[in-house]
Amino acid sequence: MMKNRFKAADIIPFISFVAIFVFFTIASKGAMLSAFNLSIILDQSMITIIVGCGVLFVIAQGSTDMTIGVNLGLSGVLAVHVGLAIGHPWAMLPLACIFGLIVGIINGFLVAKCKVPSFMLSIAELIGIRGLINYIQTVISAEYITNEMRVLNTSAVKIPMFIAIVVIMIYIFEFTKIGRYSRAIGENETTARFVGVPVDLMKITAFALSGLCAGYASILAVAQINGTNMQMGVFLEMKTVMAIFFGGVLVTGGASAKIYKVFLGALSIQIIINGLGLIGKSATQIQQSVEGVLLLLVLFITMMASRGRKIKPKEIEEEEKAAVQG
Repeated sequence: MMKNRFKAADIIPFISFVAIFVFFTIASKGAMLSAFNLSIILDQSMITIIVGCGVLFVIAQGSTDMTIGVNLGLSGVLAVHVGLAIGHPWAMLPLACIFGLIVGIINGFLVAKCKVPSFMLSIAELIGIRGLINYIQTVISAEYITNEMRVLNTSAVKIPMFIAIVVIMIYIFEFTKIGRYSRAIGENETTARFVGVPVDLMKITAFALSGLCAGYASILAVAQINGTNMQMGVFLEMKTVMAIFFGGVLVTGGASAKIYKVFLGALSIQIIINGLGLIGKSATQIQQSVEGVLLLLVLFITMMASRGRKIKPKEIEEEEKAAVQG
């Protein structure tokens, strides 16, 4: 089994997170530490973390899924519309997950079986599905959830929902074959296939989980705005992928993919956005420039610290054997 050793690249996200938090705490003269402000940071990070936990499976394999934003938007729009149309608004909860899952499975099939490059597929769907969302919203216009369903946007409901899906994703990624196989594929797909890893099935599964999380997150997105609109999920894919990379996960995935990095990356980005607002520097161009520079810095340091850590074929074989035995 692959041994969990202390690695410099794994501690960098923690150092970055602490440094950013301390900087804005001092710069804001302690305003960052107020209970209200911390609750805002967590609340605004929830959707990014949920979607990030799903897409991490794809990135761990060395692929990319930039459809999570449009998947969230489409799942939310369709789930609300169908739920209201059949007279059972609460049906939107399972429907949103189902629609997201379907999009994810289709993506996985196209990548695994049809050999469509994940990046090109993502770009095509990013444009196509966004157009479909806009068309649907133009035809049926914005729809609103019932007053009873607004409870979904209360802390008493959305925090348990957040914890539930995150715990499930952590378990799958860290303690099942799906997570171990995904990291093995990212390290060396050819070797992983050679030692018996069902690569195609794992690719479909990874995209399915990514889609499922996008659909699940659409429930919270709908609850936040009490309905649907054309802007649902806009730029979410960029924010989520940036959070994952900011957390220290390499674009090649593999062993660098760890789920705690999703949390650190998402929270770090939200702290930057929130902190800039607290110190009166919330202009979009300033925010984007700061995020971009810090992202490049973190990725550079992580890549330097990760040199020479490529998992050897024998280690992948041992991981596969351990997964089979587990």
